[in-house]
Amino acid sequence: MINKVYEKIKTFIKENYKTLILFIVLIFLMTFKLPYYISAPGGLINTADRIEMPENMKLEGSLNMAYVTEMDGIIPLLLIALINNDWDIESKEEVTQGLESIEEQRFRNELLLEEANSTALLVAYENSNIKYQKENIKDYITFVYPEAKTNLKTGDIIKEIDGVKVKDKAQMFNLLANKKIGQKIKIKVINNEEEKERNATLIDVNGEPKIGVLVTETFDVKSNHDVEVKFKNSESGSSGGLMLTLTLYSYLNNIDLTDGKKIVGTGTIDEFGNVGEISGIKYKLIGAHKKGADVFIVPAGDNYKKAKKIKEAKNYDIKLVPVKTFKEALAYLNS
Repeated sequence: MINKVYEKIKTFIKENYKTLILFIVLIFLMTFKLPYYISAPGGLINTADRIEMPENMKLEGSLNMAYVTEMDGIIPLLLIALINNDWDIESKEEVTQGLESIEEQRFRNELLLEEANSTALLVAYENSNIKYQKENIKDYITFVYPEAKTNLKTGDIIKEIDGVKVKDKAQMFNLLANKKIGQKIKIKVINNEEEKERNATLIDVNGEPKIGVLVTETFDVKSNHDVEVKFKNSESGSSGGLMLTLTLYSYLNNIDLTDGKKIVGTGTIDEFGNVGEISGIKYKLIGAHKKGADVFIVPAGDNYKKAKKIKEAKNYDIKLVPVKTFKEALAYLNS
């Protein structure tokens, strides 16, 4: 019985070996990743779908954040990118700047999303006169610049600097501001649930003493309002902060800011309501246009200038609104 099965398989391979080889080659071409990444126009995320409240009001239109589509550099996609002007190819070194792994970059982007979500809720509460508290504050090292003189590592949680407990990022910066460039400091951190001692020599950054690291602060925002912000595991980054804040404010105050329009936007948000610039504005604007957006809210400055240039070159029928703060965006939508 076994011999008969073996003979049948052998005969099948002999008669179809060319097809089998071609099939194997195609699978290889479709799955083998080259050290490149592709950025392309993405879609929209309706921010209402990421907010959970006991009673979500129904908006006439929609408030959306735009995102960039990022793809691994497999050969078929790279070939498409070569002939599609809206797609761009970047080497692994360009994406990571040759200074970090893809895993470290993803870790940072996940924390940036968490920070953005909490900050959006904080700003929405602040502008709605709702009392709140910040709890469970953690200050993570998410990037170490090459000029830094420190043994701090990505993933470290800052606990103390020179014996002084660090409550939050603002306090940490104040501690450093009172020190001198070239001064050596001791830092106590938690990494993988273990306490470790790190050190650093403060470097000159625009005339100020700095460690030379990027700090991302995560925290919980507690109030008597039952609000939860939940994103998918595949989503990351801080560029949706502004639109999430606007949506939370809309729901908390029972105000429809859309006027029946599809409002799309991008931009980070800080605790003072300032809107920060983002990367990938080209792909976000193109994606917003393809999805039929009426309005595109964009950070003022270089982001707006680039978006305006693309809009004019492609003759898009979309209203561009540059903003520097949450209140500016709110004032435009209220008008």
